[in-house]
Amino acid sequence: MRKGIILLLVPLFLSGTGITVSAAKKRLTMRDMLAFRLVSSPALSRDGRRVAFVVAEADFQESRYRTDIWVVETDGGKPRPFTRSAEDESMPRWSPDGRWLAFLSNRPARAPEARQEEEERRPKNQVWLMPSDGGEAVQLTNAEEGVIAYEWSPDSRTIIYLTREALPKPERERRERERRQKFDAVVEEKERYRREFWSIEIETKKATRLFEGDYGIGEFDIAPDGKRIAYATNYTGKVDDGKKFDIWVFSIEEGKARQVTRRPGGERSPRWSPDGRQIAFLAPQLSDIPYSQSEVFLVSAAGGDLQEVTRAFDRGIEGFRWHPAGRDLYGLAALGTETHILRVPIEGGSPEPITRGALVVSAFDLSADGRTLVYVGEDARSLPDLWLLRTGSDGVTRLTEMNPELREFEIAEQEVIRWRSVDGWEIEGVLTKPVGYEPGKRYPLLVAVHGGPHSRVVNAFRQYYNFQIWAAHGYAVFAPNFRGSSGYHGAFDIANRRDLGGKDFQDIMTGVDHLIRIGIADPDRLGIFGGSYGGYMTNWAITQTDRFKAAVSMYGIFNLITDFSNSYLPSWEPDYLGAYYWDDLDIYIRRSPFAYVKNIKTPVLILHGEADPNTFISNSKEMYAALTHLGKTVEFVRYPREGHGFRELSHRLDEVRRCLDWFDRYVKGETKMEYGLEEWVPAGDWVFEVTAVNSNVAYPGYATEGTLIEVSLMFKSTSRESQSLELIIERDIVVVDDQGNALAPRGVPVEMGGARALVLGGGRFIAAVAAGEATTYVPLRLTFDVPKGRQAVRLRVRDFPVVNLQARWRELARP
Repeated sequence: MRKGIILLLVPLFLSGTGITVSAAKKRLTMRDMLAFRLVSSPALSRDGRRVAFVVAEADFQESRYRTDIWVVETDGGKPRPFTRSAEDESMPRWSPDGRWLAFLSNRPARAPEARQEEEERRPKNQVWLMPSDGGEAVQLTNAEEGVIAYEWSPDSRTIIYLTREALPKPERERRERERRQKFDAVVEEKERYRREFWSIEIETKKATRLFEGDYGIGEFDIAPDGKRIAYATNYTGKVDDGKKFDIWVFSIEEGKARQVTRRPGGERSPRWSPDGRQIAFLAPQLSDIPYSQSEVFLVSAAGGDLQEVTRAFDRGIEGFRWHPAGRDLYGLAALGTETHILRVPIEGGSPEPITRGALVVSAFDLSADGRTLVYVGEDARSLPDLWLLRTGSDGVTRLTEMNPELREFEIAEQEVIRWRSVDGWEIEGVLTKPVGYEPGKRYPLLVAVHGGPHSRVVNAFRQYYNFQIWAAHGYAVFAPNFRGSSGYHGAFDIANRRDLGGKDFQDIMTGVDHLIRIGIADPDRLGIFGGSYGGYMTNWAITQTDRFKAAVSMYGIFNLITDFSNSYLPSWEPDYLGAYYWDDLDIYIRRSPFAYVKNIKTPVLILHGEADPNTFISNSKEMYAALTHLGKTVEFVRYPREGHGFRELSHRLDEVRRCLDWFDRYVKGETKMEYGLEEWVPAGDWVFEVTAVNSNVAYPGYATEGTLIEVSLMFKSTSRESQSLELIIERDIVVVDDQGNALAPRGVPVEMGGARALVLGGGRFIAAVAAGEATTYVPLRLTFDVPKGRQAVRLRVRDFPVVNLQARWRELARP
């Protein structure tokens, strides 16, 4: 027999019965986290009166962040949007004379005639201009391949920009023709394009190519005289050639470039001194180890010997600017779990802190006279906002509060903790306690392992791993800065070289033991997760210990040989392991989780982006194949279009939902009690999902003072045996409104001859399947009459967990 449905309809007139539900406190969901506005890229006008900055806002319909330029006055007033379009704006730059604000945008505009007949593409970034007091944005550049970066000339008459060389029209036409005919083979590393410098006049919009450079030009800076460009290049444009970066200077008048640094290793971020005589830049402390501590160096504009400005300062510099007086640099320094602005004297001496407290600064800018400084700052209880410092004034001034709604949520307590590792080294990390934490009570603990490994966890509210979401669901979260993390002394930075999974793993486990010892962590409820190197460490941990009840491996390394062979950063392995696998096969095998895969007892959820060029998806596919053949508990989720880390908002929501379900099931040992729309809801040998909820429907001849909603369900059996499911509609399927009242269905909506009708009453719903029958789906649609002023909140089907009718799993991690 075929699976089917039998509806026995009888008149139904039921009144709602009261059910009391308690109102929960407002706790953060992942959708709340993604909906917060994010501030970045402050640009201070030369007179220090205005700040332009970038605001990213979530567009859930498009599943992405959209960025606009905002402006705020430094002497008070509300921040206001300066641009507003459906596309993205970024990289604001005030003209030196204060007349214009330039920015990059990919908004559509006129296209060169040569491309009119080509396939439609998303517009590339161009430079746009707006009067500094507001007005209509005007497109300035019309670069065939878009603008990569740009800067104002000191005279405010021109802008110099970096773009990619454009192919001649016949070549473009040939490639397009071959693409349509499917002659589209790709020869690895053959299709490369040079980078070019162009200038464009503001008044006439006349563009002139200044310099056809090489393939690897990236960051650049214009000299104070406007006649020279300092730039960094690795010559090839290959991501893996980070150690090859050198600083060059191009003379606009001569049309020639000359190399000014010849130090082994990579030199980046060139910045002219105010007098135009020197260039400051960043480079690793140890030239052959790219992840060693980042230092500031000086070189004459004509080349020559290098001066290591930060030699006596044993912390890494993440970015810097010259003070206009030319005697100091203002640098962003990684200080453990904090990031601060320091004044660094060029002639030596100890840096002076400019910002203080438990603060994380991500960007800053200075006025032309150096008396006004703005920065983007955040901490453990706040999101990024703009802050102002003036010379001679006391304290700081807050310029923006982009997320006042943050006050409406419960924020978990977050603190920095320290402990001793196996060899006595002091290690620190960030602990986020569960919302409602009670001293003396033990909690399930999730270990969040950062990537890199030369990266770190900062003590901030905003994290990619979203500690506050886990805390809102009753977990303590422990994020260790194990050896090899940035933000500490130079020896610490490189301490896990040739020791991946060694003492860095012990640093993590001794931190877990510390939290158990002080009574916070429950030793029987431990989980671990992480991405990139954090994924490697997750994979490694569950091969070395069975203490973790669940693991989530996010785009992690499983096989170091596989990772080397497929990554666009293959140098990572020899940089950390000290050799290529053909020279030291033993260390690649001994330090790979795959070699110990038979030890894994921990249920593991694997998440990976299908377009990840860094930690290639083959890592996770190998791990999934091995665990499947070994009969282990494993689930593998692939995200289309995603690279190294997930960016699309829908994917971020799905990621957190799956992780929460996994940890709840295997760490807490909980059965999921509430589902969202479009999730399969299990009970015994049957599952169902709510496929749609339609409100404000109407039927001829049926009058109501409330709101009619149609709920569409789909049932299926998960068993290969003969099964049947019988439900009494008016008793076994109800909707609960926001006042706790259970509402029985009013009837079944039908369509006959193109007309819609509502068949009143209830009856029995029967679905049945015979043994061995192919899986089929049994639909059911019911209509509910929700009283005026109320909302339908949950659906209850007998024996099944409830469904939150307002929580689509693609939009909400949890209700």
